[in-house]
Amino acid sequence: MDLQKLVSDVYEIIAAQGNYDSLSDKEVYAPSIQVDRRNVYFILHETVNKQTAKTLVVYEDRDDAKDFDAKESIDDANKTLITGDLNEANWRTLAKRFAWIKPTSRHGYKYTFGLGDRLGNASNAHLRLFKGRGIVPVLAQQSIRELLLMNRTETDVLLDAGWAVFEEGYTDGWVDDGDHVKNPHEVDYAVKAGCTMITLDATEKIHNEVAKFSDEELDTKFNALDDELVERFNKTYLDKTFQISDDASVHFSKRDVEESVLIFFGAVKYAIFIYHKFIVPYNLDFEISMDETIVPTTPANHYFFANELHREGITPETIAPKFYGEFQKAIDYIGDVKRFEREYVVHEAIAEKFGYKLSIHSGSDKLSVYEIIGRISKQHGWHVKTAGTNWLEALRVIAHVDPKFMVQLYKFAYENLDDVASFYVFNAQTDGTAPKPETINESNVMSLLDGDDSRQVLHTMYGSLLNAQKSYKYVYRDKFFKILKENQDLYDKYLNIHISEHLDLLQGLAKSKAEVQAKYEPKINED
Repeated sequence: MDLQKLVSDVYEIIAAQGNYDSLSDKEVYAPSIQVDRRNVYFILHETVNKQTAKTLVVYEDRDDAKDFDAKESIDDANKTLITGDLNEANWRTLAKRFAWIKPTSRHGYKYTFGLGDRLGNASNAHLRLFKGRGIVPVLAQQSIRELLLMNRTETDVLLDAGWAVFEEGYTDGWVDDGDHVKNPHEVDYAVKAGCTMITLDATEKIHNEVAKFSDEELDTKFNALDDELVERFNKTYLDKTFQISDDASVHFSKRDVEESVLIFFGAVKYAIFIYHKFIVPYNLDFEISMDETIVPTTPANHYFFANELHREGITPETIAPKFYGEFQKAIDYIGDVKRFEREYVVHEAIAEKFGYKLSIHSGSDKLSVYEIIGRISKQHGWHVKTAGTNWLEALRVIAHVDPKFMVQLYKFAYENLDDVASFYVFNAQTDGTAPKPETINESNVMSLLDGDDSRQVLHTMYGSLLNAQKSYKYVYRDKFFKILKENQDLYDKYLNIHISEHLDLLQGLAKSKAEVQAKYEPKINED
């Protein structure tokens, strides 16, 4: 690398005084440039084998520059210019200079959006989209299961996002979510890795089986609790109606009380334990997931959960109920939209009463309900959590660039779908309406990214596809990432078309799924 040329680049940057449109070296990525007095920092983009190779360049006082893990360096008077990899040591050193590249919490932010970048190369595009939107991106958001399937760590996720933040010069704040952590070991791991938020998945403390109890079984189980608890719960809730807003009230029948207690009180106690062990000591942003149940969260269930936390002086940042209808992966909402709206009004009123925001899980592609969520939660705020559909936009790149390879990926996914049947709730079974592999060819392969069943087949099989091996070598992974990295601009385009549809509806910039799709989807085929 020509270090003297980089020194000349530094002089030109200083002389430009913030106007970097006309820099002579087009490999200097202008959004990344930071100037602090006469110290200069930026990311260099070089094209190597059709892919963008990225290098950190730092020009600092000679003693300070020693803090960095340098690959090469050159002295220039009392300054030193160094080049370095985008690694953990250099990111942490850079974060001491620029605190805004570190993740923060969602506290105080009205609108937040989880992006769940499984592949590690979507954050730059997302940040360019979010600039000026008034929505805080949760860039780092991976569950333990997702980390295991992708052979990544919480630190990998933090660094992929954190470097993108610096590279794009994004100073408006971002969040790192230790997503769906289930036990103290997982919470501790997320916290120590640098997550500023945790989403507590209390699945193991939620007793789904209670929803199937008869009234007699429910009554027997409930009355077997300590007399003190039975008396307190009945006195607090039984036959009570709580007026929580002008438009919403919650009534507790006998079954409502007993079901709420027996399904959720163990999860309440567990959330209290996690709160005191981790949330308070580490000043974490706290989300609680109630959505891991077999039936929707009723208003009574939700009110009970929130009120019991409130009784302990606990107000999470967000709670995620299981809303009416189906929030399946990678496809639109399934259910009665009018009923969803009626019940969402009550859930929103409960959240506002107790001082937190609603969180919508499996939020990817739920275009039919975003306008409702955005409108009803506009004053108080919302959090929407999307995840793996970034992967589907990556597959759109594959289908566009190498349709023959995409046909192979779909065939494997279709034929091995049972691998993930226990992980996900979805309709796309191999004996259902998903297209048979023999009907897919190079001329129609792009249609797989439009059909609900084929999207679900591909979405749920990301781990199996990327980890498939033969003779100790990956079958698809290396070729997949090679194509994606060689076509990063196309991937960025698809990502932002996809997420723009979500954001426009949530922000009231479009009123319907049809409107937003008419606005953005023709752009998919534009050069």
